[in-house]
Amino acid sequence: MASVMTHADSIREYLTGASSHFGAQSNSDLSLGNHQSSTEIGGMSFNVSSPIANISVDFASAANSTGAGTLTVTGSDMLKWTPPGGGQGNDVTILNGESKVVEGTDLNMYVRISRTSATALTGTATVTISEPVNNVFGFDNVSAAEAAAGDTEYRAACIENVSSVAVTSVKVKLKTLGTQQVSGVTQLPASGAGTIVTAGSFSTWPNQGYAMVKTSGGSVRESIYYTSRTATALTVPAAGRALQGTSAAAGAASDTVDAIPSIAIAKEAPSSQPSGSFQTIANESTAPTAVTFSQPLTDTEAISIGTLNPGEIQAVWMRRVMPAGSATDVAASNQIRFTFDAS
Repeated sequence: MASVMTHADSIREYLTGASSHFGAQSNSDLSLGNHQSSTEIGGMSFNVSSPIANISVDFASAANSTGAGTLTVTGSDMLKWTPPGGGQGNDVTILNGESKVVEGTDLNMYVRISRTSATALTGTATVTISEPVNNVFGFDNVSAAEAAAGDTEYRAACIENVSSVAVTSVKVKLKTLGTQQVSGVTQLPASGAGTIVTAGSFSTWPNQGYAMVKTSGGSVRESIYYTSRTATALTVPAAGRALQGTSAAAGAASDTVDAIPSIAIAKEAPSSQPSGSFQTIANESTAPTAVTFSQPLTDTEAISIGTLNPGEIQAVWMRRVMPAGSATDVAASNQIRFTFDAS
């Protein structure tokens, strides 16, 4: 189909912080509730080299991997998209003045493009995709003073069903940042500093960051912060225990350990649909009320938003907790995944 506002483009993400519905507000650090902003939250960052004349790339979905993808002209009015590491999708016809979604074989991996001339299309464009920095999901940089003393901040994003039909089974969860391991060699004590040692490997994990410890049955044991790692061990300070609303607990050899973002998430419905407001917090350090934060990693744990009818909205609040003594990391990653069923 390839029309905009269909398939994975049915749900779009916007800043909050506007004084009226769809009002002007473009600062991610001021995305603190109130009304949905007119500023769409960008997906992946991208750079286009050898561009196709009269075709602009407007958006790259977050499902695209990093690396080089290609937009290939297959006819005077047709293109195909090959996402980095993915398969080339179907031909999409785009005429002068139109905007279209061009998808890979995985329909979640797409770019949104526009055409500005009726001149026949020619050529192949390379679209190099990278992770965005300091958007509303990534928060701002943590200063040295904040890292030393500890810091908790909040942001709110708004999702909207921009399609013409109901979008169902909308859920939100966190994406893990490394390969799951088992704490089979050494586990954390009941409280205080400690280490987690695995017989596997933490080599795919960030050098420092959050981890979720679960029992072998999948129940959350503790959310922790590690200041450093080796290939087999995580170093956890006392300040890195019992984070994001969990309690310190002695580990077991059968516990699983996942690398996770530094955020917890919660949902909030607007005061009315489709253009009501959300609660507004006074500043980034003020907690929103009457919302429940969690760190869901699986589809079963995911926060269920349910069905969004055309034009309806929902807020997703994020809480970033950096414990005292946090380590410096220039490439810390927060990854959130929205799933839904759309036409």
